[in-house]
Parts: sequence; structure tokens; C-alpha cells
Amino acid sequence: MKKQRGKINEIIYKNTFYLSGNRNFVTIIGLERLIGKIIEANETTEYIRFTPFYRNSRLGSQIEFDEYMFYLECRENFSEEDIKNHLSECMDKKNNEMTEEEIRMAEILYPLCKTKDVEDYKQLILTYKTFLNQELILFLFNIVKKEIKLIEDDIPFGYFCFEVHSG
Repeated sequence: MKKQRGKINEIIYKNTFYLSGNRNFVTIIGLERLIGKIIEANETTEYIRFTPFYRNSRLGSQIEFDEYMFYLECRENFSEEDIKNHLSECMDKKNNEMTEEEIRMAEILYPLCKTKDVEDYKQLILTYKTFLNQELILFLFNIVKKEIKLIEDDIPFGYFCFEVHSG
């Protein structure tokens, strides 16, 4: 993977790649530390993406939650119509087919930000962090329990992690 220019891209590269060049998935705690460093960088990137996974070594299984990734994209300009189209595209649903809850989640998971608006960029990432800790992880864990038929004895062998990209 090639290093991108900019403080945030440098931070993400240093924290998500091993010296060998292989990608390192970060845990929830690692993601929180990374978010802190991103906030401290006081700049924006073209985009930033956090894709959650659940891994369980005992069961030898992994679930990737692409549909619940955080994808923050920065653009020079955008309209309300651009936002609606972006959310619809990310959710793979027409705007008039989305429930209020789906719209709320889409606004948190797939926000747009102006390229030079550092404060909004930081706030959008912090909003995601709060959503992750208060709702998303528990929601995803319920999916995990159903999909892989997780039982109590399997829980200590599993964890959530995140693939992190930026550009």
C-alpha cells in the first residue's frame, strides 16, 4: 500500500500497517486512539473510512459489516440534493424508500464535509465515535450472535476490529 500525503493519511498509515506492508486491523480501543490522533491533526482528508469486522478465533469465523462502515467524504461544494443522492447511493436505497431510522443512520455513517471545514470534519468523526460506542457495536453484536450462533462460551474468543482507509 502506498503512503498518501497529509497528516491524517500519515497517521493512518503508521497506525494500520506493519513494517512488512501488511494491513493491521485496529480494535475498538485502537480506533478510539486513532480518532484522537486524527482530531489532533487539525486538517481534513479527501475521505476516511472505518469498516467494522467481527472475528472469533474459536469458531474460525469473520463477519465484515460493509453496510455499516463509516465513510466521510470531503468535497469542495455540495448541495442538499447532493447529500440526499450520496446517502441514497451509500444505503443502496431510494430516498423515499428509507425509514427515518435508516436516514438517521445514513447521516451518521456516510456524511459529507466541505474540504476545508476542519471543525465540521472533527465533529462528524466524533459523532460517529459516540454512535459506535452507544449503539452500533451492540447492534452489530446482535447480528453476530444470530449469524454465527454465538454462545456464551464463544464470547471470550471474539472481538470487533476495523479496517481503516483514507485518501
